[in-house]
Amino acid sequence: MAENKINKTTQSLTHRNTINYRERCRMHDLNAALDDLRASIPYAHGGNIRKLSKIATLLLAKNHIIMQTNAIMELNDKLVECQKRLKELEEGNQIKKE
Repeated sequence: MAENKINKTTQSLTHRNTINYRERCRMHDLNAALDDLRASIPYAHGGNIRKLSKIATLLLAKNHIIMQTNAIMELNDKLVECQKRLKELEEGNQIKKE
């Protein structure tokens, strides 16, 4: 009976250690991904600047994505305007040639 109890305790400890190891790996992967994200978004990073927190990193990335999306939409609007203007100019040149 005592041997059975020791066996269960050993199994329980092994199981707990496996769970802890998986959690450490998960957190390591998450932190590495956040470091990659910090490196890809514009913010002041230098020797004297503290590393952004996880939440600050996510918020800054979200805002950066929103700003980039808005810039793309503005550029698309300008592109449409330029294409319309070009078409008008091309049509005007065709009328003059005829």
